[in-house]
Amino acid sequence: MPSNKVSQFLAITLGILIFLSGALLFIPFFEPICWAIILVLFFYPIHKRLVRLLKGAEALSALIMCVLNTAFIIIPVFILLGSLTSEVFRVYNGVQTAIQSGNFTVIPDKKTHPTLHAYASKALETMKTHEEGLYQTIVDISKRTGEFFLKQGTAVAKNVANILFKAALMLVTLFYLFRDGDEFLRRFKSLLPLRPQNVEHLTSVTADVLYATLYGNLLTGVIQGGLGVFILWMLGFSAPILWGIIMGIATFIPMIGTALVWGPATLYLFFTGDYLKGAALLSFSILVISQIDYFLRPYLISGKTELHSLFLFFSILGGLNMFGFLGLILGPIIVALCMSVLEFYRQELLT
Repeated sequence: MPSNKVSQFLAITLGILIFLSGALLFIPFFEPICWAIILVLFFYPIHKRLVRLLKGAEALSALIMCVLNTAFIIIPVFILLGSLTSEVFRVYNGVQTAIQSGNFTVIPDKKTHPTLHAYASKALETMKTHEEGLYQTIVDISKRTGEFFLKQGTAVAKNVANILFKAALMLVTLFYLFRDGDEFLRRFKSLLPLRPQNVEHLTSVTADVLYATLYGNLLTGVIQGGLGVFILWMLGFSAPILWGIIMGIATFIPMIGTALVWGPATLYLFFTGDYLKGAALLSFSILVISQIDYFLRPYLISGKTELHSLFLFFSILGGLNMFGFLGLILGPIIVALCMSVLEFYRQELLT
């Protein structure tokens, strides 16, 4: 008996070491693999329809999906990242120059913007704070935010060859996931220590949570951010791509949402006397951008297990902190998987 236990312990230890060694081989390619999985999760339903149209030609459909993803997702994202990087550099350098020269003020100039100056002064009095303290807070926030985006933008600018290499790896992974995804999923299911009906139930719950997260929340956030870029660009705001992306991220903030960006922007336009642009931004934000939460999101997640806004919000923050821009999508997916396991536990073991 002791000999058998020692043999079992050694066998398990050896198995774990071999598994960890295999996992270490994939760690350098973590990002392209994750992006490929995310794209497959988004577009797999389209791939299956295309397979039916091509009468079962999985490889041809996978190749077409890779070409479509390159043309409509990967290339536009590279262009967007380039524009975002230039905007971040421009805004960051402008803020730093204004701070160092002493031209950066919390309260606008009284002669240039008298109305805005009066309201800002009154707001400071109401909050019982001083301009110096608020000034320092704004400087710290702008510095931290600028450094984060600057770090991401610098990484993109300096590692173009590495990014292109990862993009190529992602496309290769994407092709095989589209072509052999069903087989991968079937083999993964066979490894789960559950009864077949429980495996199917867990898969169904996970699919519902991921669908609600990817389409109901992330896709609507992308659409709202895109609309934000459009209206801010039309109204002549500086760095519309940067503010539009912030607006898209703000959609996950409970209760506030996109108003975190368009609210202050609208007030600024009104206070500076640009009433026509202020009315246009307010109307577009309320009637178009905000309505997506009330019409498109419920339509996409109808009947699905939805991830609570609070968990979604912290999953975004945690994902950004741990994975960078990849965390914007990977964070909610990880939390969605956790919630699907808990939902499965509730339905199968507590009822």
